[in-house]
Amino acid sequence: MNVRVKIILVSILLGLALSGTVLAAASTVQAFHTFQQQRALMRVGDVNTIRSWMTIPYIAHVYHVPESELLSALRLPAVSPIRHVTLTTLATRIHQPLVVVIHTVQKTIVSYRHTHPLPRSTPTPSPATSHRQKTTRSSRLEGNAI
Repeated sequence: MNVRVKIILVSILLGLALSGTVLAAASTVQAFHTFQQQRALMRVGDVNTIRSWMTIPYIAHVYHVPESELLSALRLPAVSPIRHVTLTTLATRIHQPLVVVIHTVQKTIVSYRHTHPLPRSTPTPSPATSHRQKTTRSSRLEGNAI
């Protein structure tokens, strides 16, 4: 095989590898941004972020709703052996469509929030922040004294 043909083939393969790397990087960045958006929505309690892979204890923890409220809404006993399964598996076991199970969980969270609003937390300064503020104040005072 001619050296020129080898160089062309290697160049084509290198171009394909580089294109694949760029596409994979772009996909990774997009997935990361989507994850960040979902996480931000979940932190503020948006019930539209509930997914089929979630379990009742996980939802109760993340959305600050008692497990018993969720289990009751789904007409499951308080001590249910299936509470640690995903919503997909749960829907299959209770013979309901997944969409209905997710919608029931969402409605339960929203109605629970109406009667039990989340407390507004005020950020407390960390010890490091307090120290920096004191240092800044004292340096300002010293600067004014000079």
